Amino acid sequence: MANTRLRLDPWPADYESAIQIDGFDDDSEGPPDITVEGVGWKPIEPTSQARPDLIHFVDGVRRIEARVILDDGSNHLIRGLFGSVAAGAVRVGRKRAEYESLWVQRFVVAGSGITPDAQSLCVANTTLSFHPRSTEKTEPRAPLDRLQTLMREEEAMVAAPLAADSACVFADGPLNYSTAPDLPAVGIVKSLYKAYLEPVHFGLVRQLNKGQRTPVFLITGKYNRFSWYLRVGTPRPMDHDIAGVLRLEARSELGIKQAIQLANLSAACIPAFVAESFRDPRAPQNLLPVGALERELRHRLGDPLSIRRAIEAKLFAETKQ
Repeated sequence: MANTRLRLDPWPADYESAIQIDGFDDDSEGPPDITVEGVGWKPIEPTSQARPDLIHFVDGVRRIEARVILDDGSNHLIRGLFGSVAAGAVRVGRKRAEYESLWVQRFVVAGSGITPDAQSLCVANTTLSFHPRSTEKTEPRAPLDRLQTLMREEEAMVAAPLAADSACVFADGPLNYSTAPDLPAVGIVKSLYKAYLEPVHFGLVRQLNKGQRTPVFLITGKYNRFSWYLRVGTPRPMDHDIAGVLRLEARSELGIKQAIQLANLSAACIPAFVAESFRDPRAPQNLLPVGALERELRHRLGDPLSIRRAIEAKLFAETKQ
């Protein structure tokens, strides 16, 4: 944007890293329908089915490289950031797992409806291009929210072409609702920030044994989805009783019959991908393919210190002009 300068926010880029944004704003309306599977509210045992020949795990990561303030001469506080996102998949066959469709994108994001200029940085012998994006919101976290949305969009672009050959695409986190409604995908939510169920029904979640799931229930609201809880690990004596429990979800457009099939598939094969605590501090909820994919994607984002220094050098040079 002409006549707009970027000024560095000198605080470290990861200062607010404790803020976790898992997905869309929740607006579920009242208690869910727990009768849709038609089996009574009781634990469902995993079905004895072989793991499909091909499934995928999809995930994304994002990183703030630097926060900035945009100076357009208006005296308004316009917040922004340099950010990087990466998304990809793990292709899991019968005897082999490998990375697939790994993408990295970089953005310069601004709030207050301001579209910043594209930015190019020279880092070592590589030129990094940061594409401009904006959000109308003005809150301090608005640019980060926009970066999170950009990451979810990248995940959706990875997931869409995989569905044709995959028995199921397991996405880490709530489903991205910009994807096709008939995509055979299951969102894996490991941070149980909301129970959705009434306390009398949530008690079943606490009683699940490893491999058992709750019946499928329907959450209604802006985004209707089928959901179920699945225990993938047994808590230690000192752990709380929902440790090792995941909430999974599927698009309501798939219909209850396919949702039940996906629920049974998840219960039959997901526990086999549970990580040990010495491998991942978020075990058992953070599954082995997801943890490995996250590490690979973060590696591909590049060295954060080098990128930060390149941003500082560029902005310093511009103040001399």
